[in-house]
Amino acid sequence: MQFALSEEIINQVIFAMEDQEHDFVIDPRSGEILPAEQIDPGQIGSAFVALPEWGPHDGYNLMERFVSGLRNPIFRELLKDALSSGKGVFRNFKDELKKNKEIELAWFSFKEREMRRIIAQWYAEERELLAFANLGPEPEEIEDLVISDFSVRLADRSRLEAVLKLDKKAFAEQYPDKDSELVESFYQLRRQGETHLLDEESLLLVAETPRGEFAGFAWGRRLKDPLSEEPLLVLVQLAVVKHYRGLGLARLLMERFCQEAHDRGYARIRLELAGKALELAGFLAGLNFQPLTQTLELDLAGWETNPP
Repeated sequence: MQFALSEEIINQVIFAMEDQEHDFVIDPRSGEILPAEQIDPGQIGSAFVALPEWGPHDGYNLMERFVSGLRNPIFRELLKDALSSGKGVFRNFKDELKKNKEIELAWFSFKEREMRRIIAQWYAEERELLAFANLGPEPEEIEDLVISDFSVRLADRSRLEAVLKLDKKAFAEQYPDKDSELVESFYQLRRQGETHLLDEESLLLVAETPRGEFAGFAWGRRLKDPLSEEPLLVLVQLAVVKHYRGLGLARLLMERFCQEAHDRGYARIRLELAGKALELAGFLAGLNFQPLTQTLELDLAGWETNPP
């Protein structure tokens, strides 16, 4: 293997592995992934390398491992029943996951982490190396991490770069179907004139792993409400690093954020949801946030042919 195992290539390999209808190979020089049917079989193993094997049996075993490690006894039993349901087992498993957003996110995180590990091992074996010089540092092992292992503290300058990088990434994730340049412009517009992350008008908390790795943040700023004299704090961003999602870290950050805001004398916390962030409404309701306003939109495409 002559290419570096970048995030982009990892994601492409995962996508190809999960395609059960086609086989793929990779060019060891460039990292380009191609359908195996386009390659002379005699070149596979020399000029091209087969991707890690991944079939329904592997997916089923992975689901079993995830379920066996669940701490929630109710959903552990529901998912066990889904795995023993016979025909349609994968669909039944997904349907049960959808009933609990936190466990569904934990599954996605677990699955991606395990597949990344398989890919890293495959990459190392193909290179005949014991370490992954081009892979970069592996994310902290989190199989045994529980939410109490994380710490939350007030941020300092040492975390500013990580916070700003994750802030931009989390903002873009809210609009996955939009043009990236438009999203970037919108981001710059929304952040223009914002209070500095560390000044007295801001409240910035960061979450860290037991090893001191950055895991997420919650950032708010003071807002003057023309309809009230009570001090108000606006939550600008809540974001968790992808590898640590599904463990309840967002809730931990919000609980500490609310406590710190209360201790500083704020009467209320306000935030605005847009794009995919609207999916957080249920999560926030569980923290006793109440709707304040509602924005409605009508898509006029097809209005004349399909009026109400």
